[in-house]
Amino acid sequence: MRHRFFLWSWSIGKLDFGTVLKRQIDREEPSFDAAFTRYSWKEIVECVASVHKYDIVHSDLKPANFVLVNGSLKVIDFGIANLIMDHTVNAYLEHQVGTPNYMAPEALLDTKSSSEPLESRAKLIKLGKPSDIWSFGCILYQMVYGRAPFANILNPMQKVLAIVNPNHTIDYPPAGLGGVRVPETLTLLLRSCLDRDQRQRPTVEDLLSTSERFLYPDYGVLQSGYMKQEQLALLIRHAI
Repeated sequence: MRHRFFLWSWSIGKLDFGTVLKRQIDREEPSFDAAFTRYSWKEIVECVASVHKYDIVHSDLKPANFVLVNGSLKVIDFGIANLIMDHTVNAYLEHQVGTPNYMAPEALLDTKSSSEPLESRAKLIKLGKPSDIWSFGCILYQMVYGRAPFANILNPMQKVLAIVNPNHTIDYPPAGLGGVRVPETLTLLLRSCLDRDQRQRPTVEDLLSTSERFLYPDYGVLQSGYMKQEQLALLIRHAI
């Protein structure tokens, strides 16, 4: 896999994905574009796969931290990235890091034992690769609906409480930007990335697998050698 990351944010002047996404959303008549979303999503996942390959948790994935270089996305800004030690699958921090709209629930929770006296215990935040999966799941949600899943909550404390609250449901409307229907495979993908149980989230390898239906919608057809009637109709519409 090509290197998809810069160790320093020295790519000043390059177009960042936050700007690209904002242009898509702020158009006079914005609409969900499945082709744009699928291509951008694959680029983002490949970027993060390059980072996870070295057991690094980026910890601050957001649209502005992906830049376009020679037609490909690369991930930047490793100022708060953390290395996972050999004996564990998580990085441990003493303070919260990240950008609230894209922070995973576990990035906001203190995992240290509450039995210790408050005055003697510091926070202990446990982050792993699934935390990055949540973050770019929020980016994918933004590509579909025009905002991150918790961006509509403006009060910072209420936002944090909503992210960690398992009873606060995330909405997945059947229509995205411009009233365009969202494929069921994409809704399932969003739900898997934004699962509050980090053990249930997919890995980057899962997301890049040819069995991932949103990223490779035609793979099953090619493997089986036949096409269902609704798949044929969809193909004809696309061709037209």
